[in-house]
Amino acid sequence: MAVGGDADVRPSIGSETRVIDAANGTILPAFNDAHVHFLMASRSLDDLDLFGAETQEEVARRIQVFADASHSAWLVGRGWFYSAFPGGVPSLELLDDLVPDRPAYLESFDAHTAWVNSRARAASGLGPGSGVLKEAAMLQVSRNLPPRRAEMDLASLRAGMRVAASKGIASVQEAGDGLAQLSLYETLRERGELTMRVRLAFDMIPGLDSAGWDKRLEEYETARVGHSGSWLHTGILKAFADGVVESRTAAVLEPYEGTTERGALIWEPDELEQAVRAADARGWQVQMHAIGDHAIRVALDAFAGCERGRRHRIEHIETPAAADVARFAELGVIASMQPQHADPNLTSVWRRNLGAERSARGWPWRVLLASGARLAFGSDWPVVPIDPFASLQIATEDHASQRVGIEQAVAAWTMGAAYAEHMERQKGALLAGMLADITVLDHDLASTPGDELAEIKVEATVVGGRLVYES
Repeated sequence: MAVGGDADVRPSIGSETRVIDAANGTILPAFNDAHVHFLMASRSLDDLDLFGAETQEEVARRIQVFADASHSAWLVGRGWFYSAFPGGVPSLELLDDLVPDRPAYLESFDAHTAWVNSRARAASGLGPGSGVLKEAAMLQVSRNLPPRRAEMDLASLRAGMRVAASKGIASVQEAGDGLAQLSLYETLRERGELTMRVRLAFDMIPGLDSAGWDKRLEEYETARVGHSGSWLHTGILKAFADGVVESRTAAVLEPYEGTTERGALIWEPDELEQAVRAADARGWQVQMHAIGDHAIRVALDAFAGCERGRRHRIEHIETPAAADVARFAELGVIASMQPQHADPNLTSVWRRNLGAERSARGWPWRVLLASGARLAFGSDWPVVPIDPFASLQIATEDHASQRVGIEQAVAAWTMGAAYAEHMERQKGALLAGMLADITVLDHDLASTPGDELAEIKVEATVVGGRLVYES
């Protein structure tokens, strides 16, 4: 209704109006997480959490404590770091020793590798073999996990929404598997329980011929109808061009350091280009997971010639070739990035696999922004915690090719993320007429030292004019 000083706002205060004093804190447009796996992360809140365990001994201790307290049919968890294990990967024998009585399935922090025990392999019909499964091979075991009822997922989402609200987040952009989740969010909306705005990405997978892809797009179009409002909408497709650097499944132009490996593209370039063009012609936006410089180049090639106004996106962009950085602005491709991925505590294996030269040009937020590209920031929760303030701290730290200013980093988490979902006229700024999505912080953001940004706390979060969190 109004933005301004006391004289502008106080006339709107009525007897039923809740007044929140921000004191010396900061009032911001609420954060918009441009890349998150919200349902997966919400489900994991009750599972074993291995994130932050820096040694094999600490990983083993957490597994043992959880196993002793849990009586579930499977032991499920996630978050282990590659760097915690000698050689960068855990062993089947270790997990067999720690969990001998039931199947165990533990995803790495980046969700691209699974650690399983012998009981999990046997329960999935697999014979003796490795305790480490990468990428698509993970499905051989994960499809056999105990099924979840809808009410279980609704309860998980409610818990996840409470976490998001406590971090000042009013909008999330779910990066994949959106069609399967549509009914869950629709149920929450119908019950009046939705406390954040959700954009769902539908899956775009290789292996379909043109007729099969057209049919899939028609099915998606049916689901899109009726889901274009400010609370729940879609209109975007998610594809994977490669894997991750840590497991050497990201597609790179030159071999990984000390090896002959280059990772692998998930799509053949021609097939990817045809699928993107077909989606673009039907009005769909496409977001492409691309981490290695080869995958990033192939993704940019696929977007070349598409409608600029579609705002196609590349996700992660960890190590682009220098020659491709300027192409983001030239093609109107949004750089959707997650600064916490560059946390030095997470990158030892990443840097070892890439070597010094490629590592030095990793996560080039500053260079992309200077070239005229649009930045959108997010968390990638549960890969890292859903924490805009940790993200702001890392994005503004003094790394030669990465550092951006605090205003630029906040803009990427607000207006940039809104632009990435075609919603910049409705949210992402504090302006009369915009959606009333607001967060109140306990610090003056402009005067907070960079190394203290991660300590900022949220005092209140408002979504659509409704107070959904207060400290």
